[in-house]
Amino acid sequence: MRTAIICGGGVAGLSAAIALGRKGWSVDVYERGHAIREIGAGIFLKGNALRVLDHFQVLDRIRQDCVVLQEARTLDSSGRLLQRRILREVNSIWNVKRELLIRALLERALENGATVHTSSMVNQVDPNGGVTVAGRERDAELVVAADGVNSGLRPALGLDEPVRAPLSGAIRLLISRTQAERDDFVRESWSGRLRVGVCPCSRTEAFAYFIAPLADMRGVRIPIDPDYWSAHFPDLASQGLFERAAAAAAVHHPYPLVRTRSWVRGRVALVGDAAHALPPTLGQGVGLSLMNTLLLSEYVSTEPDVATALTAWQRDWRWVADRTQTWSRRYDWVTSEWPPSLYPVRQAVIWAIGKSRRFNSYMRIADRVDATTRKVLPAALYVAPLRADERRERSC
Repeated sequence: MRTAIICGGGVAGLSAAIALGRKGWSVDVYERGHAIREIGAGIFLKGNALRVLDHFQVLDRIRQDCVVLQEARTLDSSGRLLQRRILREVNSIWNVKRELLIRALLERALENGATVHTSSMVNQVDPNGGVTVAGRERDAELVVAADGVNSGLRPALGLDEPVRAPLSGAIRLLISRTQAERDDFVRESWSGRLRVGVCPCSRTEAFAYFIAPLADMRGVRIPIDPDYWSAHFPDLASQGLFERAAAAAAVHHPYPLVRTRSWVRGRVALVGDAAHALPPTLGQGVGLSLMNTLLLSEYVSTEPDVATALTAWQRDWRWVADRTQTWSRRYDWVTSEWPPSLYPVRQAVIWAIGKSRRFNSYMRIADRVDATTRKVLPAALYVAPLRADERRERSC
């Protein structure tokens, strides 16, 4: 039986465990935490993620406790519509609580035969397929480094590249769902360099996020400052959002960004945020992780030489993550670094981006990847033509 060691028990690590286990590999997952768990709130699952989860037989486990979104809307601070995307089956977006997704992936990994070791930090890694865990050496044909954005294994392998960190961060939290969140829509409101998103993630809860420059002390404060946010978003303030959010448990994280010289060194592969962490502006952090780990399992399972297989995997698919990183950073720039004197122009840019087939074919390339068939689906399926009612809204 072929053997794999996975360093990290998050989405990418558990996805790799499932994918390799389905191919008959013996898999050991080493997680430094005391338990496999996810800290956060809601998480968006787009087409590439949904196809992988369905392939893993995980989708039905989360279906009953998630929300299948019908529309994605971008609004200004007073609630005026700037952009609307109708979400159809071909470009579905689900919103689910992070803990539910992690629990479903863990259960499936264990069912597929993975052994999970908690309180087990990988201290060293050898490109030839060895790791050191708490002073004890372990060997395998394949090592998967899934130890996150602050990976210790990535620099140890000499794969880090310098990067200019994004200037924004996000507060994430869950609130009780009220009449204001009755529709299965994701709504994102913009005001200057601030953004607020609200989206149902279950029958009773909604996921909310608050994005501000890291230098904005009131914007990054936890608990959130209701007076500050209300002054910038009067429409949301009228819905009582900020009082509810101030009472909720919240986390704040700076936007991540990772650049690497390579995802591969010898028989070791970087996956997930350790390989391609990116600002969450396109909602593709989880999707890229699921997609790339499934593809990795296909390559190493059909090629006897692991190093050769990993090189081919990176050659064929890294470009998708690179392009998605680039566009997620550009989209973040539109909010966090756009010149204030040009804010009136920005509204037109947001609308145009949403309707441009060319922009969307580049920006949403990851959505279109079907890792189960190793294909990229046609762009025409993902950008709907401008409807008559939207033309009227735009002309008003």
